Amino acid sequence: MEKEKFGSINKTFNYTPNSVFTNQWSSLAFGIGMVVVPLIYPFGLRIRRVHILSPTVLSTILVIGGILLLWFTLQSMRKAKALIAQGGTIKVEGNRVTYPSIEKGKVEYRSFLISDIEYIKDDEDENQCKVSLPDKYVIFEIKYFDSYDEFEEFRAILG
Repeated sequence: MEKEKFGSINKTFNYTPNSVFTNQWSSLAFGIGMVVVPLIYPFGLRIRRVHILSPTVLSTILVIGGILLLWFTLQSMRKAKALIAQGGTIKVEGNRVTYPSIEKGKVEYRSFLISDIEYIKDDEDENQCKVSLPDKYVIFEIKYFDSYDEFEEFRAILG
């Protein structure tokens, strides 16, 4: 019965972002703002007359947070750059899904069986689909599909 369910599926999805900056502008702006504003105009946190955080402490927290946000954004942009340069596709052939994974700036293809999926979590805030497998998680960025309809079709195949 399971062989019939997956036997006829044979579909390829383009998994390449349009630009390195796809959905990255706000993260870049917030990261730069979190670093630059406290360095130019340090400010503290107080409630009425009680100082909760001094300007030095709050500025340090904001700068470290901004640097981390910029680092994560840079990593996402490097992944997008590799996918644009080398192309990326997701292939569904029967019960097997083959997807691109970025390792050291190069696209390597990995695969898993649809029947091995433990659960799928759709995170609309992050525009991601997280697939839980017995030994790992695979995250698919919705923004890398050609359209939301293609993502929905892919998501329907996964179950």
